[in-house]
Amino acid sequence: MSRPDHLSDLPENEYPELTDDLVSEALAAAQAQETAEKSPAGAQNMHEDGQPAKQQDPPAEQPKEQSEEQSKAAAPRTHTKDTEEFDYIIPEKRKKHRRKKRKKSSAGEDSSVNEATDDFVFATPRKHKHKKHRKHKKKKPLWLKILIIVVSILLALAIALTATYFILKEIGRKAMHNYSDIDISIPLQDESGKDAASVLDKGRTIKYGGKTYRLNEDIMTVTFIGYNNDTDNGNYMADAIYIAAIDDHTGKTTILGISRDTMLDVNIYSADGKFIDTEKTQLSYAYSYGNDKVKGGANVNTSLTRLFFGLPLNNYFAIDLDALEDLNDAIGGVTLTSKMDFVSKETGETVHTGDTVTLMGEDVKTYVQSRDTAKLESNNDRMERQQQYIMAFMQSIVPAAKKDLGTVTRLYGVVSDNADTTLDLPKVTYLASAALTKLRNANDIEYKSLIGTIKAGEHAEMYLDDKTVLETMLDVFYTPVE
Repeated sequence: MSRPDHLSDLPENEYPELTDDLVSEALAAAQAQETAEKSPAGAQNMHEDGQPAKQQDPPAEQPKEQSEEQSKAAAPRTHTKDTEEFDYIIPEKRKKHRRKKRKKSSAGEDSSVNEATDDFVFATPRKHKHKKHRKHKKKKPLWLKILIIVVSILLALAIALTATYFILKEIGRKAMHNYSDIDISIPLQDESGKDAASVLDKGRTIKYGGKTYRLNEDIMTVTFIGYNNDTDNGNYMADAIYIAAIDDHTGKTTILGISRDTMLDVNIYSADGKFIDTEKTQLSYAYSYGNDKVKGGANVNTSLTRLFFGLPLNNYFAIDLDALEDLNDAIGGVTLTSKMDFVSKETGETVHTGDTVTLMGEDVKTYVQSRDTAKLESNNDRMERQQQYIMAFMQSIVPAAKKDLGTVTRLYGVVSDNADTTLDLPKVTYLASAALTKLRNANDIEYKSLIGTIKAGEHAEMYLDDKTVLETMLDVFYTPVE
């Protein structure tokens, strides 16, 4: 609907404020108009704009055929005052404002239409539409952007490393607990000629001496082998052989020493890795009988499995005693009380029995390898020094590794290139986490040795009886069932 003519000169957004005085004046004018309309004479004397009309001659008669609609259209419905006095159109007989409904005119302008009737229109100013201005964010300084990027990268790396650690740990756990190929047979008889031990479930349960023992499958085993090539024929001989049994449930750790002079059936292989025969000889030769096809460490474990009646020993870590120097120096040396007299190759000084010394460099090999071959039991003396060194080494490494499990993997990296082993990174990761998280300190490690009867032969020969081996096996690898 278009604007009234008497408001056309005003700007669209500048209408007088609708006050109570203006409303009262408008209502009074409407009442006056209504009174005038009721009087025929008054209606004739009133102009369309509400002012008294001038006296004129009576108008000519209009045709009677004029339609009723035209009559209604000709009758004024509203009373309008001059712009100066009032510029709102007030509906007849309306004293209260009704709620208005917004409509869009054909010209695109807003108008207000009363819900009760559309005969009366209030002209309303068009509201000015303000554009919404975007708030400009303050730009971050360059150093802050760089810091955020660096922190994000470090966080991503930390998450990746943590995930990698747990993945490696789980892979290692499954690989270290493998007793699927157990098949134990104990040919031990008592004095009456009867079997001294009963084997059930392929050796997972053993009855012996009136007790029942159950294989502890929470135990992980690793055979640690120290070998050297100080022989006339250039073969690598195993001079140090220790089985580590680690219970990853309780943290109990036992290190069992096996003499290199122990007489066992050792497998012999051809150059292409085919089994030829067994030979009863010193355990140390089992390593030298290995080759590129059958590793020496695997052959040592095969002989040890035979020694323990079929107990699976699948993992080994064999290291050249020359590489032991690198491992020793990586932790800053090992301090102990010497059990032998020797001249230090590092300082040139003489170390006497009872002296406190920190072994570094070549002195490590001297201490754990030297022996007097003129003595039949010289290897037993050497094993005592080896065990002492292992204990001192663990005293140094366990506290550091408990604070940082990465210590073990870093040490593994130091010697892995010079090692013959079945231990890969997942296994090492799991071993470190399982052993060190449960182990309180190095003093909790228990050390045992299998000692038999030594006889003189071509070399010193140690013979173990089955009873000693069985009781040691049940003590280390089994749990009594009550």
